[in-house]
Amino acid sequence: MSSFPRTVKGLLALGPSRFMRQLNNIGDTKVGTLVGTDKFGNKYFENLEESYGRNRWVQFAKEDSFFSRAEFNASQIPAEWHGWLHRMLDAPPNVDKTMVAPKWAAEYTENLTGSPKAYKSYNTTRAKFEAWAPKVAKRA
Repeated sequence: MSSFPRTVKGLLALGPSRFMRQLNNIGDTKVGTLVGTDKFGNKYFENLEESYGRNRWVQFAKEDSFFSRAEFNASQIPAEWHGWLHRMLDAPPNVDKTMVAPKWAAEYTENLTGSPKAYKSYNTTRAKFEAWAPKVAKRA
């Protein structure tokens, strides 16, 4: 929940289109400086005037459409940006290059559990029980 002056400040800084998009997607308005962008197109912002815990946030790449209700979750954020968002790192990963994945590490992908693209295994074992099918004798 935002205060009235903060909401008006957000409207003036963002403009009506971006203001309504933020209200629709995250239910709040946030204004800050762009810190960086990851390889998936997610944008990371910071505003040190906000209260602690509300001063770093992400704008997901899929969030740009106004009418679609895309699903966002934490697995869409790479590990190095997750560390910056949750204050495990002071400098963002585009400034501090110490947190680099090793060459042998797998490429980062989001967790697709619960989505239509989720992995579904198939069963290769025989069933322990067979379904009962009643056998009916013909009547004379």
